[in-house]
Amino acid sequence: MNAPRHSGHTLSALMLLAAATSATAGTFADWLDTSTLGAELIYFQRHSDRYNIDDDRRHTLRNHRTVQTRLDFVSAYSADTIGVDLGMFTANDTANCCAPDHEFNFVPWRNPWEPDWSKKHARDGASLYRAHIKLRHDGWWGKFGYYQPEGPGVFGVNWSVLPGTLRGFEGGGQLDLGDSASPHHKLVFALQWANAYKAPWYREVAHFRGADNESRVDDMYSLGARFESSTASSARSVELAWGEARDFLQNAHLKLKYQRELSPVSSTALSYQLYATSDRVRGNDAGYFGGGRAWQHYLAWHGSKAPWSAKVEFTHSRAPSRNADHHGYFVYRLTGRYAGANGAYEPWWDNRSDWNHNRESAGFLSLARTLDDILPTPGFSAAFSTAYGRGGRVYGVSETLRESAWSIHLAYVVPSGTLKGTQTSLHYTRYDNHTRQPSWEGFKNLFQDERDLKFLVMVPIK
Repeated sequence: MNAPRHSGHTLSALMLLAAATSATAGTFADWLDTSTLGAELIYFQRHSDRYNIDDDRRHTLRNHRTVQTRLDFVSAYSADTIGVDLGMFTANDTANCCAPDHEFNFVPWRNPWEPDWSKKHARDGASLYRAHIKLRHDGWWGKFGYYQPEGPGVFGVNWSVLPGTLRGFEGGGQLDLGDSASPHHKLVFALQWANAYKAPWYREVAHFRGADNESRVDDMYSLGARFESSTASSARSVELAWGEARDFLQNAHLKLKYQRELSPVSSTALSYQLYATSDRVRGNDAGYFGGGRAWQHYLAWHGSKAPWSAKVEFTHSRAPSRNADHHGYFVYRLTGRYAGANGAYEPWWDNRSDWNHNRESAGFLSLARTLDDILPTPGFSAAFSTAYGRGGRVYGVSETLRESAWSIHLAYVVPSGTLKGTQTSLHYTRYDNHTRQPSWEGFKNLFQDERDLKFLVMVPIK
């Protein structure tokens, strides 16, 4: 099995440690009996095409059918202190006529900095995506190995259906600040560190690299804290985090959230978030943004009243672009290359574009409804969403960016029986780029018009 480098030694060490530590609290069989083993079968089919300005035609961009299987072991805590988590998945294209990098199978090159576009087919195989020791004691916790971040911080991972993987450690704690009059106040904090990463469409972890995509960045780290306060019907939080890829990039964010339950079937939530990044670290200008800094404002309202739910969200991005080397768009990660790392970034509109070019303001509207009161079979839902962005300006392009999209999403979750929890969804997006710039030119994080159809089935195996 192909997996993160040295993962075989890691797996053996974790299992031996778990067996040894479990003996202090009982037999190994007892430890296994209180642990969980889960599996999932995933089928994903996608067909999309993209308009090409040069020949005034649409060309098939993706057309594949992919099967994944996932296996997860989540151990109990031996002596209520130590345990292990393990996760692996396989991926196989049953058909693929176009793209070797469709992100649901493994790409046929080793890392995101050295793509080989002469390859025409994805690389079937298997990979570990989680293998770490976990610790907890009296409000403190930690995990070491191949992990996904959970505590407050700037680290995040890429997703397909399954998450990417960091190699390193994360630790943190919780302080209860309440008293008998106000018992629901707490401070959660975390330290994160990593020296390698893999997106879920790679089979091996890779070291981080600098602005030239060649020089090695030794590691990255993050500090974060979140204050939480809640009552029986409301919750609010404030999160601050900062992180750095050593001597390279810095990220920071502020997240303010408020949620209130209006009735047993209705709620409302507000959030303001500010994301910022700097390519000036200790006087070193990596050259991604003119002036060395970029940022994005994000404002969101979510509301629900059964059977309806709605989302209204806005972003405004600034990523100064003063020469041809500058990105001209905002990204929240500690490496310059996509899939080289990712950040703790929440906006996701599933309408193809990232809506993040310099000076671009964008809005998103979603309306969803469960259909249990309409259809004879429970478990169905439907949603419509639309997004619009304008105002983007970048170096070397006289046009002002304008882009739009809309999507329809249909889903079904099996409510009971042997296949309970099985999810099926169909998602169609129509995206329109209203400029005459070719894909990835001028506006560097933008492509031309697309039509995208995705079909997904996820079957849990218990």
